[in-house]
Amino acid sequence: MATALADFAELNQMQPLMILFEELNERKHVAGDMLLHMLGNVATYLEGLSPEGNALLWTAFLPQLDALLRKLLLALPPGATSANNANLPPANALGPLLRLMLCVLKAPTINTCKSILDPFSKILSYAIQHSLVQYQQLLELCHLCNRNMSRERDKMVFTRTTVFELVQALKFKSVIPDENLLVLVQFVLQDAGGLLCPNVIIEDIPFPQDLQNAYNTCASESMRQNLNEALEFVADVHALIRIKSNFHGTASRLNEETLGGQVKAGIAQYLALEITKGNGRDNRAIGKYLPWLYHPPSSMQQGPKEFIDCVAHIRLLSWLLVGALMHSALLGNSANFVCQPIPLEANGHIVDHIQVILAGFAEQSKASVLHMSSLFHAFILCQLWTMYCEHMVSLNPPGSEQNQLCTLTLTDFWIKVTPGILQLVCHSKVLAEMVSLHFLSLMEALLECNSTILARLLPMWTPVLYSYQGHLPSQLKVRLQACLDWLPPLQTREEAAFISSNFLKWLQRLQFKMGQIELQSSAATQFYSV
Repeated sequence: MATALADFAELNQMQPLMILFEELNERKHVAGDMLLHMLGNVATYLEGLSPEGNALLWTAFLPQLDALLRKLLLALPPGATSANNANLPPANALGPLLRLMLCVLKAPTINTCKSILDPFSKILSYAIQHSLVQYQQLLELCHLCNRNMSRERDKMVFTRTTVFELVQALKFKSVIPDENLLVLVQFVLQDAGGLLCPNVIIEDIPFPQDLQNAYNTCASESMRQNLNEALEFVADVHALIRIKSNFHGTASRLNEETLGGQVKAGIAQYLALEITKGNGRDNRAIGKYLPWLYHPPSSMQQGPKEFIDCVAHIRLLSWLLVGALMHSALLGNSANFVCQPIPLEANGHIVDHIQVILAGFAEQSKASVLHMSSLFHAFILCQLWTMYCEHMVSLNPPGSEQNQLCTLTLTDFWIKVTPGILQLVCHSKVLAEMVSLHFLSLMEALLECNSTILARLLPMWTPVLYSYQGHLPSQLKVRLQACLDWLPPLQTREEAAFISSNFLKWLQRLQFKMGQIELQSSAATQFYSV
């Protein structure tokens, strides 16, 4: 129909819409479901028009559309108290409205009707809360608004709305569909130069630099004002169980056990990128957002409160390292810069935090599940810091000063941490078995990731496992022998790709384990994962 009217003098392409909208705007009441259906047809019609059409016709049409959309907002059902509220439109019912917005944002005279951004932003907000939003659609909406509006305040309207909805969801002030939560995290992450691990909701996303060249949303800049809220979300041990309890289950492809971990890892990657950018030569950002890192509790201050604070700090550090390593694993050599939120100079302070756990675990572990899980978190941080330093080693030419610095940092880390592990192994049979399990899991993880330091440290580590009365259970002996018999693979191109794939799989499993232990700690059940 749009094509047929393209060269019809008696009736231009916009006139049928003008007649329709004028009639609808004169009505006192219009049913919301009818309006949604009708506006879906309008979107299809507008998609058939040339965006460079007659500017005068668009100028007359936009106020009518503005008025009708404000009427539609009053007809939409209010926020739901549950995911199954029967009054809400179907999950995909608002998709056509977003298509309509895309068409209008391409109009040559969109700048003459700035007031339409108000109903547009409210519709976008409502769609994020109650409907399924496609990632590509959201990206294009925010990009077009940023590109086609002239005033700075207007350019960011959609981006600010989207970031606001994400922050509200992270603060648990609103509940949005599970799929949308991942979409919003990827939306912010993409603009920062990051990438979510491919999943069933967002698949085959181009590399961030490709998207940044095509789309400008300023999402990371807008989210930067909420870095403290993002840090609180990642640090909150109860965040994952709250996401799980809010799980809608509307998408059979999403799992309530893994959704929270994916969201937390995505936000952690965003934080890692922003801290890296803000650090500079004097590491300003890390000092601003993690001031406690440089002030670990001393041996004279290791009371119950200091111990549990130390566990919280270790968990946050671990998530930030997961974010940084995930960025490296997913983007590899295509990344624009190295994601290094934690400077190597913090090595001694990280050691201090881990030593607090090793020194106090025997006494504090029975206080609660959170205290009991402290050893798990300490060994996880050891794994992550080791692979983080090894990644820094790999980025510098062999023999270079920076390469040697990274290697020495890692060696210094284990020289200081191993005595604490040894002391805990010698404490009692129960602790010896528990620590040995953790230590072997760490060795196996480093083996899987083709760690270069593993071969150098095995001679020092092996006696530690036998230090309790010279005994090691038979099943642990088998696992230890497998580590001792391991031969590093040849670094052919195929082998390197295989190791890279293994590294990503290890990181995903570790992310899942961290999520599970947080869920269990929050639920205060007697569960201990190794």
